[in-house]
Amino acid sequence: MSRSCRTSLAPPRLASLPAERDQLEFSSRSLVFAADGRRLLRAWGPPDRPWVLAVEPDGDRWRIDAWGAGPAAARAAVRALFSLDHPIERFYRLARGEPALGPAVRRFRGLRVPRDAHLFESLLHSVIGQQLSVAAANTIKGRLIRTFGEPLRADGVDVPCVPSPTRLLAAGPESLRSAGLSGAKSRAMIGLARWASDGAPPSDRYARLDLGSARAELEELPGVGRWTAENVLLRGAGRPDVFVAGDLGLRVALERYAGIPRRASEETARRWADRRYPDWGSYATLYLWRRLVADRTRGPAD
Repeated sequence: MSRSCRTSLAPPRLASLPAERDQLEFSSRSLVFAADGRRLLRAWGPPDRPWVLAVEPDGDRWRIDAWGAGPAAARAAVRALFSLDHPIERFYRLARGEPALGPAVRRFRGLRVPRDAHLFESLLHSVIGQQLSVAAANTIKGRLIRTFGEPLRADGVDVPCVPSPTRLLAAGPESLRSAGLSGAKSRAMIGLARWASDGAPPSDRYARLDLGSARAELEELPGVGRWTAENVLLRGAGRPDVFVAGDLGLRVALERYAGIPRRASEETARRWADRRYPDWGSYATLYLWRRLVADRTRGPAD
């Protein structure tokens, strides 16, 4: 791909680029780092017409390259990818002095909800991840991307890209099973690919709806329950208000940092989030995940 444009933007004061190749929030997504480790590249755009976005720090600005899109689209993509329009200082004020997340916002200052390029990508990731460990889900995702995806080459780097709905429909459910998906997940994936190909609503529709309506609409899709719908609203629609109370990792974090037993009901967990972090459930989810994983891999820093 030849370079389409170079542009830049000044990020908000509270914003950060991922510092590690395997950083939790990005590790299973279509993101790679250039050889120098400074510039990250990400597949973006509609599911059947993806393009490549690259971002790197440049003083107090972020330099942006795009292959297949113009400057305005590239800047909008960076703002969406890193949720730069979320006023997270409001979330930080809620977390100040709160024992579960006060230490996390100091430790991971500037971390924002990372977006997927489109709703179908989020659905693919979430359906694969149902009832699986992160490691097992990532293995299947990698196999699916290698088998059915078509990497985009930009500036000497191969950027992985999730399979398009058209490609999955052509493959059929039996081929998807060969990548490690169960029969039920293969059928769900084909149903979701058909939904996306038939003109699925844009992601911003699910950002504008009230949370209950958005979740209920997604739960009507093949293979989508509450956990999947909430993950898709968090990563695909980029909503700040989704507390994924049914997630096992989040419940482990709540037990460890907020004293809410894992055996407590989901509604008990939701009440904690509604009371502590009204309208900021996605950030409570993200920072609880991040703190738990960081403490497990490197040991507590607080």
